[in-house]
Amino acid sequence: MPLARLALLFFTLVSIAAQEQPLGFEKGQLGVLPRPWFVAQQNGWAAKLVAGEAAAGERFLQLAKSNDQAKGAGNIMCQVPAAARFAGKKVRLRAKIRVVGEGRAQMWMRVDRKNRQRGELDNMGDRPLTSERWTEAIIELDVASDSVGIMLGVLAFGDVAVSIDDVTLVSLGEGAKLQDASAATPLSDRELRNAIAASRLLGYLWFFHPSQALVDLERWDGFAVGLLDAALPAGDDQELVARLSEFVAPFAPTVDLWAGGDQLQADPVVPERATYRWMWEHQGAGRVAASNSIYNSRVIKRRWRKPLRGETKKRSNHFVDLVPGVHGRVPLVTFGSQDGTLPTAKLPANWQSGQLQTPNVLHRTTRLAAVAQAWNVFQHFYPYFDVVAVDWAVELPRALKSAAIASDRATAGETLSRLVAALKDGHGNVGFADRNRDGFFPAAVRWCGEDLVVCGLHESAKDISKGEVVLAIDGTSTAQLYADMCEQVSAATDGWARSRTQSMFATWPTANPAKVKLRRLDGSIHEVLLRRCEAYVMDTSEQRPANGASLSDGIVYFDLNRASLAELEGHLDALAAAKGIVFDLRGYPGDAGVALMGMLVTKRGKSAKWIVPSVQLPDRAGWKWRELGRWDVRPKQPHLGAEIAFLTDGRAISYAESIMGIVEAYELGDIVGATTAGTNGNVNPFEVAGGFRISWTGMRVLKHDNSQHHGVGIAPTVPVTPTAAGIAAGRDEVLERAVELLKKKAR
Repeated sequence: MPLARLALLFFTLVSIAAQEQPLGFEKGQLGVLPRPWFVAQQNGWAAKLVAGEAAAGERFLQLAKSNDQAKGAGNIMCQVPAAARFAGKKVRLRAKIRVVGEGRAQMWMRVDRKNRQRGELDNMGDRPLTSERWTEAIIELDVASDSVGIMLGVLAFGDVAVSIDDVTLVSLGEGAKLQDASAATPLSDRELRNAIAASRLLGYLWFFHPSQALVDLERWDGFAVGLLDAALPAGDDQELVARLSEFVAPFAPTVDLWAGGDQLQADPVVPERATYRWMWEHQGAGRVAASNSIYNSRVIKRRWRKPLRGETKKRSNHFVDLVPGVHGRVPLVTFGSQDGTLPTAKLPANWQSGQLQTPNVLHRTTRLAAVAQAWNVFQHFYPYFDVVAVDWAVELPRALKSAAIASDRATAGETLSRLVAALKDGHGNVGFADRNRDGFFPAAVRWCGEDLVVCGLHESAKDISKGEVVLAIDGTSTAQLYADMCEQVSAATDGWARSRTQSMFATWPTANPAKVKLRRLDGSIHEVLLRRCEAYVMDTSEQRPANGASLSDGIVYFDLNRASLAELEGHLDALAAAKGIVFDLRGYPGDAGVALMGMLVTKRGKSAKWIVPSVQLPDRAGWKWRELGRWDVRPKQPHLGAEIAFLTDGRAISYAESIMGIVEAYELGDIVGATTAGTNGNVNPFEVAGGFRISWTGMRVLKHDNSQHHGVGIAPTVPVTPTAAGIAAGRDEVLERAVELLKKKAR
């Protein structure tokens, strides 16, 4: 199949003459919200037309809080007039958005079908906007042929003023056939073999083969889709090689692929005019890094001196096995001038980044490409495969098979979540907002050991009480539900997994009403029917004292999760005079946490070690490690010489563990509660085909004694597990134990 045909299959050029619905703001009265726009609910947010530095023209729309009592998120929206004309079409919503303040914005679009059926939805939950500059936001959806309406809008979260301008909705032509069986069809054995081969080839080309065209390529989501689309129809290995070779040749002319037989014997031909050699060098997965200087990638260009020999010869002759019986020579070194590689490899005209549509997740090949991209990032750069128990080679076919039969964006996202969960990385997460939720469970729940305990109630839940243990929901035990949820939760420790699943239970989509089996404090069992509610129920069992509160004679409480540095400084006199101090780190701290460390040490110290892999070879071969700068902890005044207790548990992750690592290494106080999340290091997010944003840990963290932190965490010196009885009585048993401990020590 010709390359042009392959590309057009998924990436049709956008027609400027396409049907367009403008939704701009150059008309209307300033200070007033123009039609058809409206604010979704009366929760203290307001919107108005403003004149000023617009993205287009002279006016724009601004959404902001109207008073100090504003709650939740702001939501400005409109219903598209004459939406029926877009039925059966693919549409693109485009807008310019600016965010001023602390928070984020998310553009959204929803398609409504007949009989209240759910159409496509995208609310940019995986790619929020935070820039104070005008930033383009784009959503592309398929509008089903039976659609009755299109709703769109912008959400605002936090203390922000969100400006919106230059809004257009454009028809891109015929949309995907939503009922087409090929959209969610299982892979045949032959297709699976083809997909595995294409997926593995993708990683070698993406990160290690430095041809000019691939170095310059920005749309790797498009390349991944095209590569898989070329491979899937192959009926045997010979056709597979032919299809892959045809697709790859314009981008990487020095790559050789073949089926069966031995390795190629002849060395690669070095062009006569070559004066430089090119090679990739990565500090972590820098090629996918999202504006993080810690992770970076570059192509090294060095003067070339003939002949071909030594390490250069070896890397020019790098052989790979894509699947048993299908091989490739993918040079890790290419040759040319400072300006380009030879033979010349240029992007085909229709592969310029501005001309390609975003791959649609409704297409099976897009979902396969998303898996291939994610799997390769981890295959070549994940720093903990020697720590976690996972057969990563097995995870690729498993995820490909699951992605093939995913019927919508939500199930495609769940496939990626299961893939990331296998890494057992507490930072591992897949951002997608299309999880089907019909409401919330009318009770907050909390893990106490292996018991799931009711710790907060909605007013509608009249037949249960705090302290009761949830045994089953709709006939499925909580133990089984927890195990099922953990298939999509990436966690290095049980503590972090249980922390993550608590909120999942609260929003878990059970039937309405749900039959819930519970155990009372007296041991009796009962079942109740609970209806879903529309509000998220908060945990009311852990009512933490105010910062600076006196808990007992001479013992002061301070919550590092809530406090700013300014608040810590405002309580220093009380803390310096205290006999004992409880610092609460059951969660994620602010800037007060690291500042505090200098007030506790008596001699200069450092943080744990953060190290990033230096990568030149694929498949994690030959790694060297680069140590980043460690925190320098120097003694400072006032020195807090009281007896100290830190409260912590599985909710403490990353930055919190950096602080607790210092506490542990320098024995700055008792650690009361449970083991931390066991995941530290800078997050390295990236995006894959379909618009999914994936987070993970891109570096390795070692404790002060060079022992492993990942999956180990910071263990308590005084273990405490909250109980159902304690929750029922409104007690904070972890805090109580810390106070008891400090009282004894302070005598």
